[in-house]
Amino acid sequence: MKKNIIILAVLIAAAASFFASAHPDGLEKVAETLGFLDAGVERTSVMTDYSVPFVAHEAVSAALSGIIGIALCLGVFWLAAVIMKSVRRPG
Repeated sequence: MKKNIIILAVLIAAAASFFASAHPDGLEKVAETLGFLDAGVERTSVMTDYSVPFVAHEAVSAALSGIIGIALCLGVFWLAAVIMKSVRRPG
């Protein structure tokens, strides 16, 4: 059952990326409308704008970034569960 949920999450992340909008998100749109979009500090990231740098095809890059995001989230939650399970409760 757990593997099916993981597979489903990966498939949804990969498929949903093809429907992602190229338009700015809500916060970016408000910043643009109110005129303070350029006041923000630009930060670098490994997957800037939901893309993987070494993949040239834009749609595949977006799908791969979604899959990588799912894997990172699952890894963090799995590690937290392992740590919490290993901590003994008093009593």
